[in-house]
Parts: sequence; structure tokens; C-alpha cells
Amino acid sequence: MLINLWKSSKLSEKFNSNHFILTHEERMTITILPEDVINKIAAGEVVEKPASVVKELLENAIDAKSDFIEIELKNYGKDLIRVSDNGIGMKKEDAMLSIQRHATSKINNADDLFSIATLGFRGEALASIAAVSRTAIITRVPDSDEGFLLEVEGGMKIKEQAAGAAKGTTVEVHNLFFNTPARLKFLKQDSAELKAIADIVTRYALLYSNIAFRLSHNGHMLLSTAKTDAKLNTIVSVYGKDSAKQMMEINFKDAFAEISGYVSKPSLLKSERSYQSFYVNGRYVKDETITQALYDAYHSLLFVNKHPVALLSINLNPSLVDVNVHPSKDRIKFSHPIKVYEAVFNAVRDVLRDNSLITDFSVKEENMPMSRFAPKVDSVQKAPAIQSLQSFSNISSNESQDTLMNANEKNETLALTKLPAMKLLGQIAKTYFLAEADDGFILIDQHVVQERAYYEKFMLQMLQGNVAKQSLLKPELIELAPAQVSVLNPNKAMLAQLGFEVEEFGLGTYTLRAVPSVFGNVQPKELFFEVLEQASEGKLHAVDRLKESIITRMACRASIKGGDRCSIPEFIAMLKELDKCVLPWTCPHGRPIFIQFSKDEIEKMFRRKG
Repeated sequence: MLINLWKSSKLSEKFNSNHFILTHEERMTITILPEDVINKIAAGEVVEKPASVVKELLENAIDAKSDFIEIELKNYGKDLIRVSDNGIGMKKEDAMLSIQRHATSKINNADDLFSIATLGFRGEALASIAAVSRTAIITRVPDSDEGFLLEVEGGMKIKEQAAGAAKGTTVEVHNLFFNTPARLKFLKQDSAELKAIADIVTRYALLYSNIAFRLSHNGHMLLSTAKTDAKLNTIVSVYGKDSAKQMMEINFKDAFAEISGYVSKPSLLKSERSYQSFYVNGRYVKDETITQALYDAYHSLLFVNKHPVALLSINLNPSLVDVNVHPSKDRIKFSHPIKVYEAVFNAVRDVLRDNSLITDFSVKEENMPMSRFAPKVDSVQKAPAIQSLQSFSNISSNESQDTLMNANEKNETLALTKLPAMKLLGQIAKTYFLAEADDGFILIDQHVVQERAYYEKFMLQMLQGNVAKQSLLKPELIELAPAQVSVLNPNKAMLAQLGFEVEEFGLGTYTLRAVPSVFGNVQPKELFFEVLEQASEGKLHAVDRLKESIITRMACRASIKGGDRCSIPEFIAMLKELDKCVLPWTCPHGRPIFIQFSKDEIEKMFRRKG
């Protein structure tokens, strides 16, 4: 096809001796682009859509030390974007310079690029915006009696004069892309563009709770937050009171970084990741290292396609972060990504360990996880299974730490270490146990109680390299199909690490001599085939991920099932094992173990309360 096109072109006539011979008129010449073209090219890198304009102006307003910022839109930002703040404002001379490319007050030399502590620094925002719109800047510094007005059209100044103005700066962007109509064609649907604007304003409002934010479109208020010292109040304003109740505060510090913010309990999960906001030194960023650390910390607490809500602010030495890798400034590079990963992982994992994660009945159904397996997030740093396995290395195996008191056949209240105090009332439908708590009652899934205990106990044994085996009094003969043999042979070493002793007995026949003792109450042959099936399904996965998948499957298979009878003393023993776990709140798949019905919720159900 290409050859035919080549033969039919005029250039083919000038092809001779493997060289192109061009006429004088066709020779390429190098020219300097006109300034307006340069500005439009630069604007294309910085101003992709209305949300890009809002982001740049918003960051400038924050840098100006404002405590009130208002964003007004008309026609989804295409007709008007007005951003007003009550910050330090600009003098006339600074306002005139602000629309020139690479004019900035944030850096003075090349060294400053490696210690940036402000949001804006590239000196491109106003110049790029002004190049593709009709822009007006009205500004006044606090110690001046009058302000200054500057109007720019397509990058050209058309008006400058003294003007009455409130303290701070207002930037009005009219008719965005009026001189680059092709750009308008690449915009998404109006609703998507408005959502992108609301998204960026929301993310900065969540972090900068010391600033009041207002966002309106065509006169309709979309977001309004009050200035407050407590970020949780802003979370209430943005996500609602019910969601805020499910958030846990993080205050973490190590030698490398300080991390603050909030993450949600596993009972508050969303269908998309848009409820996660990450900030580095006050800048909203998108970063895979932080994302991976968050999901690894939640490992075994999440369902597939369900995502935690997170607001994480990471502060570290600015010299360890390169924020100058992309014109949009929302992509960064860390000098020590592994240290960032470890700090975020530890910060989130600590708060998950230190808080009660019992699911409250009042949590809306739309927030409840519905699916089975935990999400897989591609990592550029560390495989999630490896980190999640390592996270259990601190599990205490001290059997003497038994804090159950007076939990005997008389069925008195159980005093537990991590789990709430409760009095078991009995089994329901041979699947659940009902327990009275201090504030209402708790429903407990008997299967996942044992499943989580088995999972963590065996995980600890494997990490410590001392998996306890149970030799079979009578070895099991196992016949395998050729496909199963093809899975068994390359995985023999891994199966041995997991506590299975298998020897070849004959063609397609093997002898099973030992199984892991943790799961000794399961039929050995059944357990072995479960493991082999899982190995077959995951044979292309990383070894550590496969091991964990197998352990999860074994724990599920070995645990008491729904429909099995269980006495109160037997269940007390199961709760005793669960109370030793690091995360005794969900099964390894992320399904809740406990659901609590508060006295307040019970009274509402019986209409004793409104």
C-alpha cells in the first residue's frame, strides 16, 4: 500500500540513487515563529480545557494567601470563568508583567526549581490563558487606595487603567478559545467539563479548610465551604455527615515525611477512585506510588471495583520532589519513591489497625461492598502481595495474650482486646450469631470469623518460614489428569513451603503425606485439590500473589460454613482466635465480619425516633 502511494506521488519522480533531490523552492528553511503562535502553542500545553484555567487561577489565589475564593462560571466556563480572591493582590507593575511568559514571583534562579514551596512557579498560567481568551485582571494590594485594571485579548493588551477594586485579585476569562476554535472541538460534553471543574475545586477545598470556597455555574451554587480549622468540617460540607462519620484521621510522622488527612473505614467504599485526593507539599497530584501504597494498606479489606475514600496530605523536603515534570503540574517525581511508599503504607495501615472497623448498619447500601476479591493496582515500585505479606510480620503469636474473661458456659459478657465487649445470645439460621453490645446489638458471620483467623495465623507461619505440618496417619493416594500434573510439577517447591508433602507414586498418581496443620480439620484430599485448582488459575501471576491467593482459598475452605451448627462455647473459642488478629474486621476478601445495629437505629426502625 505504501509502495503504491509512493509511486503515485510527485516526489517519486525526484527519487534518484537512493536520495531525495528537492528543488530550491522545496528545500526546508528554519524560521522563528511569531510571538502569537508561540503563545498559542504554550497555551495548548497549559490550557487544555476550562478546568485547566480554573486550576491555574485557583492555585494563584491560594498562593496569594487568600482565605476566601469564589469561582463563577457561565456556559460551562466557555463564556466566562471568574476567579476572585481576597489575597495580597498585585501592584500595577506586577500585573503588567504577569501576562508575559515565564514571568513569576515564585522563583529567581535554576536552583529554586528544586525547592519549590508554592503551587504556581512556571510563569505560564496567565500568559497562556490570556493568549486564548479575552482576559481582564482587576487587582489591589492592601496598602493602596485604588486598584488596577488590565484587559488582554488574544495575548495583546487592549486596556490598562486605575480602577476601584476590593483587596485581592479577580481574573475574568471571557470567550475561552475564541481565537483557536479547533480547540473547542476537542472539549468533552458540557457536563463532563463542568464535572472536571467541580472536581479540581473540591480537591483544593478539602485540603485548604482554612479557606472558604464558593463555586457557581450560571448563578446556581455547586459548592460552598466555610473557613474552618477542622478539615473534617469541610469533609462534611463536601461528602456529607454520614460519610464523614466513616472517616478516620491520620497523623503520621517518620524521618522522611509527615502525613495527615483522612481515610475511610471499609464500610464506606465507592465505585470509582475519584473520591481519593493526594497532595504533596500542598499540591494536588496524581501519583501511582501513593495510590499503590493506599491500596496495599487496605489489602484484604476491599472488594474488587470498590475503592476507599482518601484525603492524604504528604509533606516532605521540597528538594526531594520534582514538580517540574509536566506543564499541568499534577505529575511529580520523588527522589526516594520507596520511602514515600513506606510512609504512606504505614500511615494508612496504622490507622486501620488502631480503629474499630465494625460496619454500622446505618451505612447506605450503595457504599457497601458487593463483590468478592480485592482490587489489583499495578505498581511501579512493589508488588502488592509482597508488601501485604510483609505487613503481617508484626502479628503477635504469643498465645498468653488471652484477654477473654469470664467467657464460659454461663455466657457472660466477653471482655476482648480489639473487638468490642459483647454477650452472645445465640445462633441465627445456622449462619450468624447475635450478640448484645453496649449500644445495641451485633450480627456476626460465623464463617468469616474463622476464615480471618485461619488466614492470618497461616500467613504468619509462612512469613516466619515455620509452617506447621500435620503428617497423615494414612497417606492419601491422589490420581491426577495430565493437565493437573502439568500444574503440580512446576509448583512442588511452593506447595512444600505451604506445608504439603507430595511424592510421585506412579504415572499420574501421587502420595499426599502431610498438609498444613492449621487446616487439619479439612479432608486432606479436598484441600490439596483446592490448592491445585488455585495454582492452575493463577500460574501466570507473581509467586507471592499466588501464595496469598492460595492461602485465602484454603482459609475459606477450612472454615465453618453457613448452615453448620455451632455452640456458644465453640463460637467463643473462635472469637478468641479472631481477637488476636491484626485486622479482625473483614474476611480476606473484604467482606464484613460484624454489622452493628445501634440503639438509636433500632429506635428509628420501631419509630420511637424520627
